[in-house]
Formats: sequence, C-alpha cells, structure tokens
Amino acid sequence: MEDNLEYIDDYFQRMLNAEEIRRFEQKIAEDPAFAKEVAFYLAAKQGLKAEAEKEKKERFKQLLSQQAPVVNIDGDRNTRRIWIYRMSAAAAVIIGLFFAWYFLFPGAASSQQMADKYINDNFTDLGITMSSRLDSIQTGLRFYNDGQYDSSLKMFEAVSQRDPQDYLPKKYAGIVCLKIGNYNKALQYFRQFENDDTLYSNPSLFYQAVTLLKRNQTGDKQQAKELLQRVVKGDLDGKEFAEQWLKKL
Repeated sequence: MEDNLEYIDDYFQRMLNAEEIRRFEQKIAEDPAFAKEVAFYLAAKQGLKAEAEKEKKERFKQLLSQQAPVVNIDGDRNTRRIWIYRMSAAAAVIIGLFFAWYFLFPGAASSQQMADKYINDNFTDLGITMSSRLDSIQTGLRFYNDGQYDSSLKMFEAVSQRDPQDYLPKKYAGIVCLKIGNYNKALQYFRQFENDDTLYSNPSLFYQAVTLLKRNQTGDKQQAKELLQRVVKGDLDGKEFAEQWLKKL
C-alpha cells in the first residue's frame, strides 16, 4: 500500500497529466484493492482535516480569551463606537435588501431557497456504507465528500454501466450533477429509477422536484409542484417536505 500512497496523493494534488488521470480513474474502477486504498486515503485525509479544524477552533478560543479589555479612553471608545455604527449600518442595508427582494419576488426567492436548504442540509456530505459489495460506490462517496465531484461522478457512472439494474449509482450520479449545477443531467439520472417498483423507498419524484426548483426555468416551478403533489398522494419518499413546500408554492 505504501507504494501507492504517493501515486494517490499526486492524483489529489493534481500533479498527474491527463493520460495519467485517465489511467488512475480506470484503475479505481477495475481494481477493487486499489479502490480500497484510495478510500482509505480519503478517509484518513478527512480525519486529519477534522482534527485540524478542531485545533483551529481551540486556537481561536485561546486568542479570544487573551484579548485585552477595552480601555476606557475617549479615543478608544469613539473608535469602537464608529466601528459598531458601521457594522450596524451595513447589517441594516443587507437586511433591507433581503426583505425587499423577499416581498417583491416572494415566489422566486422562496422556491430556490427551499431547494438550496435541502441540498445544503442533505447533500453536503453523503453517508458511506461499509458493505464490501459496494466498494466502488464507497470510493465514489469518498470522492464526493472530499469535493472531487468529477471523479465521484465517473465512479458512479462506471458502476451504473456495470450494473444497469442497480438504482443506487444512478441516484448518487444524479446528486453529484445536482450539486455541481448540471440540472438537466441530474433530472435524467433521477428519472431512470422513477418507475422502479422494487424499491421500498423511492426518492425519484422528490429529487426531480428539488432539481426543478433549483433550476428555476420557465415552467419548472409548476412541474415541481405537480411532482410534489404526486409524492404526497403516493406517500412517497420526501412526503413531509413536499407537504410543507406545497403550502409555499
């Protein structure tokens, strides 16, 4: 494994040329052992990143605790007041612009905001399963969580081509496309498992609605509304959100 660590690190540091990148990604798709090494690398990297963030927060707390109290000198007080007034004025302008936009264009703002919030809350990081059957999907998820969306999409597409009946790589490929703003392609992937009646919980219609609300082209809002109504009527995945959103659309 040590022999591959430098090779894997070069890939993520973007030190490989186009042909080397192609061979690297092909090796992930074809070599399960190598895919596990890449997954281990990403997991270790994420763990170190989390630890570094923790240390930064602790350091920030220490710096705050070391701040000297404000000296009661007129000059210092006046400087502090000016800074506070400027911050308050800036905040007031931002709040004013937000409410002006919200009340002048309530539909456009709220529909995209709902989609944005759902995407940020649910698709910032994707849960990683530990099943050995899903090694390639695990690697794709780790790519996604590391922000390597292109590599993640290629991985899910490769898995989908190998097993066209499996809805999971299509679902994840659609999520990646939604995350990077390729809404047309996201819709294509989500629609591929819309009629899969073997699924206990099928999020296809709801994900399509989220994508349409986010894309926000002419007719998208109405189409999304119709999909959300089908979700509620069919008691499908995303029903609780659909019920809340329909009240606002």
